Amino acid sequence: MILYYIRNIFKFKKWKILLFIGICTLVLKINIIQSLYPSVTQLTEQHKCPACYGVSMCRDIHKINLLWHDINAIISHLFGVKNVFFATYNQRKVVLKKLAQSFELKAFDITLCKKLQLEYPCTNVLLDRYVADFYNYIKETITLDFSKDDSSRLRLCPTLQHLDDLFYNIYLNNKYIDPTQYLINLWTLVSLNPEPLILQILSAENGWPVPKYFGACGRIIIEEYIGLPLSDYYDKSWIQRAKIASSLLNAAHMFTFKNKKFGFYVTDVSADNIAVDYNNVAKFIDLENIIVVDKNISQKDIPEEWHELQKNMMHFDCSNCFAFSAEDICNHHLSDHNYYAICQVIALYH
Repeated sequence: MILYYIRNIFKFKKWKILLFIGICTLVLKINIIQSLYPSVTQLTEQHKCPACYGVSMCRDIHKINLLWHDINAIISHLFGVKNVFFATYNQRKVVLKKLAQSFELKAFDITLCKKLQLEYPCTNVLLDRYVADFYNYIKETITLDFSKDDSSRLRLCPTLQHLDDLFYNIYLNNKYIDPTQYLINLWTLVSLNPEPLILQILSAENGWPVPKYFGACGRIIIEEYIGLPLSDYYDKSWIQRAKIASSLLNAAHMFTFKNKKFGFYVTDVSADNIAVDYNNVAKFIDLENIIVVDKNISQKDIPEEWHELQKNMMHFDCSNCFAFSAEDICNHHLSDHNYYAICQVIALYH
């Protein structure tokens, strides 16, 4: 009888141990699956808002289906640094971007918590806690200071006189949201990555050589998938490469001359940052770094060399070298920078 009870107790403990192991295995499996295949909702991090990129796409976020059908997508997610994902939206292939590496996002969140005088991590912060002057923060972030190493990705120069004109399209797209939330969204983007702002200022709908911007939800933006990068076209036929080269020169002209108020100078031009669509038209898919020159500044703000053409004279004897002077670009009403940068890409490409 005693042996019978001992045997039952042992079986019960064994059952509990097996149950515990089973639960742990299930939890581990769920965590691994979530790490390998995060949902769109996980990627949005909406609890970070209003310190996010916007909410214009949140109502349609359930219509986005991430593409995890190939091992390269999983490897890119786990070990890549760009935080870029591919998906479909309304039967169209799209690109989802977190706009920064994970450590950059964390550093930004730490800075934000300090500004709010809160302990990190600070999430689900009510809008009325954001009492700082975010419009001034925006101006400080995009002003180019030549006296120090400036890490600003979007730079407006030589003055901020027409800042509101530059952001007018963005304002129209967000005029129904709370003004404070709008400014916090703007500051977040100019601090981390201004690409969504540029995609709205130079919209694809108006013929600019950029992807169509669908909107943002939390810490994710959704934009059109253009095609393969330019680097995949190096071995194509001469006529196909010639068509692509022609579209690149057209892009250089548009960025420089199309807008009567501002000149847009892309400062990170490479074959990996340009994609080619099915019509052999090149489009710029990475607009994180850009200098915007105000063409219509007041007389008192005109630099000494303003009316001269700024010419790039560096590294013409080095095909793989690319250098430019942001200060020189900003001190002239017109620069050949876009042509210089794009022609270097074309030279390598041909």
